[in-house]
Amino acid sequence: MIKEYEKIDHVLFTACGILLLGGFIMIYSSSSVLAYEKYADGAYFFKRQIMWAIIGMVLAAMSFYADTAKIRRFITPLLVMSAAMLFAVHFPGFGKKVGGATRWLQVGPLPAFQPFEIVKLFYVIYMAYVLSRDDIEIKQKLIKTLVATVVISGGLVLQRDFGATVIIIILYLLMLWVSGIDWKYYLLLVPGVAGIFYYLIIIEPYRLKRIFTYLNPWEDYYGAGWQTIQSLIAIGSGGILGLGLSQSQQKFHYLPTPHTDYIYSIIGEELGIWGALLTLVLFGVILWRGVYIGLNVKDRFLKLMASAITFMIVVQAFVNIGVATGLMPPKGTTLPFLSFGGSSLIVSMVGMGILLSISRELHGEKR
Repeated sequence: MIKEYEKIDHVLFTACGILLLGGFIMIYSSSSVLAYEKYADGAYFFKRQIMWAIIGMVLAAMSFYADTAKIRRFITPLLVMSAAMLFAVHFPGFGKKVGGATRWLQVGPLPAFQPFEIVKLFYVIYMAYVLSRDDIEIKQKLIKTLVATVVISGGLVLQRDFGATVIIIILYLLMLWVSGIDWKYYLLLVPGVAGIFYYLIIIEPYRLKRIFTYLNPWEDYYGAGWQTIQSLIAIGSGGILGLGLSQSQQKFHYLPTPHTDYIYSIIGEELGIWGALLTLVLFGVILWRGVYIGLNVKDRFLKLMASAITFMIVVQAFVNIGVATGLMPPKGTTLPFLSFGGSSLIVSMVGMGILLSISRELHGEKR
């Protein structure tokens, strides 16, 4: 086991470890008020995150030692099953409504989970599998990947999860780009994607309102602009050094989800600009090392899968941070490794287990 550890990308491993440990600290700090009021236990969310992390470590270890090259045999049925879960939330007895939207799946006594987090991982691996194949033409690759993207996006639209839909579309375009697709195909895809986004925005008045509020949140201070304004107040009040751990004021019901969607705001408030910048640097390190692994591993499938998993983590991180800093309209998205949530944490850890496994190829490890 020590020899296996010596062959992995230690910089990537360290960055993920720091984010994971930082997540424990910030979840406890940001959720203590809500946890005490709701469960009479200030460490309620912290304890649950520890439990999810243990499960994630076991699954990450399994994915690390698995034969990553052979996953292509199972990826299509796995994607189909996970995509079906997106639609299963609408069946009586399975869907669980949280925050006004039914995006959680409840199967018997098992904890509820978000199907999007699972389908996201299988989706990017499926994209890597199809785009790496030499036995099918480029048009067939485009059709296969486009069908998968449309089906998954359709399931997310039915869940009213516009933010997740945006992430899937960004991942789709990025994967086509890194696979070396001819630019002429973008002349067809990009206008089509823009048209779909425009339609999805105008058919839901609240989405259009979010766009206008995003441009000037103070226009609707106590309404649609509230979350953005409170997030900016949190980050701004942190200054350079921050107010100190557990000293956040915005977690006292000013920010509705300080331990999930807006945990970056609490990081800025309590740890200041240095904590916020360190978070950005750590995700930048993941991007750097993930791209490096993808560029240098020989097998084309592993190349694209390394890039896919890297983008899966980094795109979601920068969408979350973009929302917290007011650079993007509000949308519910977790910050990988840092936000509270079993689905997000486990999938992120499994993804990193696969990526670290691929990194062994750079040291001559044969699987």
